[in-house]
Amino acid sequence: MTDNINYNHIVKYLVKTLPDSCGFLRELELYAKENNVPIIQKEVRCFLGMLMKYKAPANVLELGTAIGYSSLFFSDYIAPNGHITTFEREEEYYRIAADNIKKAGKEDKISIIFGDAAENVKNVSGSFDFIFMDANKSMYRYYFDTLFPHINPGGIVVCDNILYKGMVSNDDLAPRKQNTIITGLRDFLDYISHNPKVETSIIPIGDGVSVSVKLCD
Repeated sequence: MTDNINYNHIVKYLVKTLPDSCGFLRELELYAKENNVPIIQKEVRCFLGMLMKYKAPANVLELGTAIGYSSLFFSDYIAPNGHITTFEREEEYYRIAADNIKKAGKEDKISIIFGDAAENVKNVSGSFDFIFMDANKSMYRYYFDTLFPHINPGGIVVCDNILYKGMVSNDDLAPRKQNTIITGLRDFLDYISHNPKVETSIIPIGDGVSVSVKLCD
């Protein structure tokens, strides 16, 4: 079982066709591969880059920093005076991410906050144009509902790993120990797909990505 829901030949083609990253981001990709750190896949990265280039968000919130790869990637697409806030609960990842943000010279653009996303979202203030969820998958609906008042109209919410190795779509793939995550993701997908306050699409790239645009409060 892999973290990519597509056929291998499709993934290989996309990886070969889409442009590579460079510089420090490329270094982080190699580090992630060598150390089994989960980061967004290449095809997801390219899709999000296109989405953010269109939106050029001023305020971004990320749930799940890991080593800081996606935050650093996002920082090249935000508005000139934009800012990214990101939450990370694993102490080692938090330390590594903070160091990577400093190395990249992006401390003025990215604020990393230590702690569990479930607690941190309750203390969020201000509003956001773009939210990226890559934390505890079984909590996606809780995160979404808690943060919804802080999303600007026209704001975008992107959730990664939404099809969770394909298990969300097929009970035969789902081991019992993953029931909580799978049930939570199915409930969340049904919720955002039929929520009249957002327009949602589910994109079958990487491990599955959902994109929701806020229509109204």
